[in-house]
Amino acid sequence: MPHAFFTARLRLIWLILGATTGVLLAASGLIDSSPRSGQILPANSIARVGERLIPAERYRQLLSDLAADKRAPLKAADRRFVVDRLIDEELLIMRGIELGLPDSSPQIRKAIASAVIAQVSAEAEAAVPDEAALRRLYASDAEYFSITGRYHLRWWRVPGSGSTAKQHAIDALAQLGAGTPIEAVTHPPGLIPQTMLPDQMLPLSKLADYLGPELTQEVLQLEPGEYSRPVVANGSFHILYLVDRQAAALPEFEQVRPLVEAEYLRRRGDQALRDYLGWLRQRTRIVVNQHEIR
Repeated sequence: MPHAFFTARLRLIWLILGATTGVLLAASGLIDSSPRSGQILPANSIARVGERLIPAERYRQLLSDLAADKRAPLKAADRRFVVDRLIDEELLIMRGIELGLPDSSPQIRKAIASAVIAQVSAEAEAAVPDEAALRRLYASDAEYFSITGRYHLRWWRVPGSGSTAKQHAIDALAQLGAGTPIEAVTHPPGLIPQTMLPDQMLPLSKLADYLGPELTQEVLQLEPGEYSRPVVANGSFHILYLVDRQAAALPEFEQVRPLVEAEYLRRRGDQALRDYLGWLRQRTRIVVNQHEIR
């Protein structure tokens, strides 16, 4: 679990229990340090609760969190407090399993599944990727790592979506196609320049923010120096003009290396999860009611 989660969990337990460290130390009899038969613990454990061992690593992590919160040297009472909280947590988890909560609570089921997914992915992503593997990914998926194409566009609108507005748009397009300057076309047909659109190169995703999906699709059909047909969208007719276009380009590997590495780790985590689920299916007998899913 993340460092911050441990700290938050400790604070939550303190609030719930409402007790000081000293009181907990005096009142607690949960840990018996006397050397009785059956009480010897493995070296990597801090406590045994029933038949379950609590790893010493978890204890040391929580102790570190507590030290960071207190910003003062820890005392024996602090160490006992952390152990007691780990035991309390283990007792609650054991009781939850006893009550069948993993079977009956959707929230707990999702939390368990998410925790397993996170663990599998973290293990897969822990190793430093090898340079050759990164370069193979970069070469095999040039489209993913390319800088997207950019478009310089102009855009006019004819208000209304009826037959009159459509005819105005058709007339305007005919005049523009014949070489009539836009200034001479704007008034009689009622062409309104859409000045909200920046007069510069923009990636398609940014253009879509201004144009919407219908007009953006029209842009893809245009060549530089070409007008679109009148397109109706959002209660008006629209005419687009593609001034220029820059094709997508693949940067040099070193320029996008961090992106390649991040994507490599993400894909490796996804593959590790697929492999893990495949292994779980192979080792588990699964029967499906085919009648219900037809």
